[in-house]
Amino acid sequence: MALLSGARNEKNSKVAEVVYHRMQTLFPKRTQQSVSATVLLANVYASSGNTEKSFDLRAELNRTGLRKEVGLTSTFVDGQLVV
Repeated sequence: MALLSGARNEKNSKVAEVVYHRMQTLFPKRTQQSVSATVLLANVYASSGNTEKSFDLRAELNRTGLRKEVGLTSTFVDGQLVV
């Protein structure tokens, strides 16, 4: 996911596709991670100007009924919990 995020930050759809397909090959049963990776890939396409591919991926997710789980991150800063 870190590599996919890096590709998104660089708006590099070619690297994102390679990483995405490799993740699908290595982890075929990890459904939730696959949904998150699909959303990231759609974001890469959108940010690089390929809105059609982005729309197609999001439409596929909607059609299958799979949804990305909402995440929450927290950390401690100066001894206090920050959410």
